[in-house]
Amino acid sequence: MRSKTRTIRVDALARVEGEGAIYVKLKGDQVLDVRLNIYEPPRFFEAFLRGRAFTEAPDITARICGICPVAYQMSACQAMEDACGIHVDGPLRALRRLLYCGEWISSHTLHVYMLHAPDFLGYDGIIPMARDHPQVVERGLRLKKVGNELMALLGGREVHPINVRVGGFYRSPARRELEGIAERLKWARDAALETVRWVAGFEFPDFEQDYEFVARASIRSMPAASFPTRAWISPFGITAITLSRTSARIPTRSTRASGNGARTSWARSPATA
Repeated sequence: MRSKTRTIRVDALARVEGEGAIYVKLKGDQVLDVRLNIYEPPRFFEAFLRGRAFTEAPDITARICGICPVAYQMSACQAMEDACGIHVDGPLRALRRLLYCGEWISSHTLHVYMLHAPDFLGYDGIIPMARDHPQVVERGLRLKKVGNELMALLGGREVHPINVRVGGFYRSPARRELEGIAERLKWARDAALETVRWVAGFEFPDFEQDYEFVARASIRSMPAASFPTRAWISPFGITAITLSRTSARIPTRSTRASGNGARTSWARSPATA
């Protein structure tokens, strides 16, 4: 008996932070072809910026994404600062990194709890999952809220921050404002470690793939540069970087440059203080 050929086509993926589709062709239990199509159209932000004042670039580029606006906004700031010969350091750089951390907390929580966990646990979405795992979902929502609060404190609002400017901020937070969120961030740290332990219990497919990571600028210009870092230069002049992570026995990617560019492998990172 010949194996039947089947085709699975999903034109709109609900778990993608953007727009995407997937096509899978199978013959029996064998996968013949898989195609992932990210079909989001061009945004033309480069054209929007033509003829505008350099001070407008951070606010305009922040609109590229509602989930990760800080990345675009900060890149615009750094481009303008580099053109003007300005180097932001000290407390202002630390506050910028803190704003980035707020975005990472919010974005990663959305990704783990709302987009991926339902698939791993066999639910259509976060709402059905909440019926059986109310405490887990509540932790995720509370964790995301802390990230949003941090972005609002430093960026002026949670989505598309408006307090970032070339050279620093329009307004820096008062000490009492930072102290007010400190205790919630301590809770968020513990909740993040609990999240790692929870996700470590998911059944992940046995799948490995090489990736190439590249950076067009020095690692020292990146907000993550306060992490301990290691860098290699490939024969093509491309910088490959790794960041030392604080973790609770979670899989991490180790990146090294080789003759074919940056090579990636999975390794386990021990918990560090």
